Amino acid sequence: MNDKVAEWNTFFDQTFDFAKRTILEWYSVERDGSGPPETLAIRKATTLLPCPVRIAELKIDREKHGHIKDELCQVIKYDFSRLGTKADVDYCGVIDTCDEERLKELLMKRFDLNEGIFDDLYRDFRMTGWWDDETTFYVQLPLYDVRSNLRKFGNDFALLFLDSYLAEKIRHASGQAVDWSSKFNLPPDPILPMSEIAKMDETLAAFLPTPESAGIKQLQKDICGIQLIPSVPGDVREIFQHAKKLHIYGFFHYIFFTISQHYAYLTLESAIKNRYYLSFGDTNVLANKKGETVKIGKIDHQVMWDLCHGRGWRMEELTINGEKFAAKTKDLLDWLVKNEIATEWERKLCAKGMNFRNVMSHLTHPLVFPPSYSVRALSFVADIINRLYLSCPPRTNDKSSKVFRVDYTP
Repeated sequence: MNDKVAEWNTFFDQTFDFAKRTILEWYSVERDGSGPPETLAIRKATTLLPCPVRIAELKIDREKHGHIKDELCQVIKYDFSRLGTKADVDYCGVIDTCDEERLKELLMKRFDLNEGIFDDLYRDFRMTGWWDDETTFYVQLPLYDVRSNLRKFGNDFALLFLDSYLAEKIRHASGQAVDWSSKFNLPPDPILPMSEIAKMDETLAAFLPTPESAGIKQLQKDICGIQLIPSVPGDVREIFQHAKKLHIYGFFHYIFFTISQHYAYLTLESAIKNRYYLSFGDTNVLANKKGETVKIGKIDHQVMWDLCHGRGWRMEELTINGEKFAAKTKDLLDWLVKNEIATEWERKLCAKGMNFRNVMSHLTHPLVFPPSYSVRALSFVADIINRLYLSCPPRTNDKSSKVFRVDYTP
């Protein structure tokens, strides 16, 4: 038994060390040690590992429970109330799961299993764990022999620690963010009734001494004829529709005319990039300056960014199918001319639109433009985009991709 305890002590030393390194790698901080309150709380709690462990080995009838990988698996109790305590593993030996009464007694007395759920566990051994309301302990039931799967078990424990004990730490840390409104006694914005939200903006009313209904109809008439041709991709068309709607919503908030103009130039950027990516087929070879290569399928800007971010490559140093990758605006505009998609004059129009996009994207003070400017921008952008896609075949049932990006940390 002493040899067994020594073996398990060594095993859990390795497990806790692996889990700590894994979690700290997942939740990294800046060079000066700063980071989100949740990350700092997770790292602080993680450094407290190890904790006392109690373990029993279960001999499984694999003919009855074929979903369990090994003939022996373990039930493990972690005492999170004593984090930072280096204690010998409490080893309870091996028990045959065919001995229902003995197993029930062991799990209830030594592993804090509620009697009411034993039958559910014993029926098919698919329960993976249990804990108390305060998460002072967690009992894990891996459905494999942990000794033969140290890396998998270390990852599983890291996720278990995050999802059980550290979940409360994360919730607590979330409440530690600075409440700026309370700190500076800042009143909340007023909750306005629909009648107040839906009325004509006073600034616009000063220029349109007409009934409100006539005013919003005129704004729609000003842009309803500005259209993109059928060969323009769905993603570009949807961004352009947002720009048009923002112009109409300027009726309620005058600043939307300026935002509409900004979104029009963002549509142009999307159109130029999409036109470039449409030129590639279903199989492409990317190479970095070191000569490292990767084969990928259809590409777009997000695919390229994710790939380079994951591999530590720089987009401006890549080649695609043996040619320099057009990572910058200048490269894209040069490519349009080189491939006779745009004339030199049209290239200048694209550059002018992209310059407006840059000016409106990097503000140090608010810009306010009248409705005529957004009408002019929408018309200007639609004309350029239609020229870029004139040689493309019409696209039928082409919908936007609806990409929603989230930051995910394991």
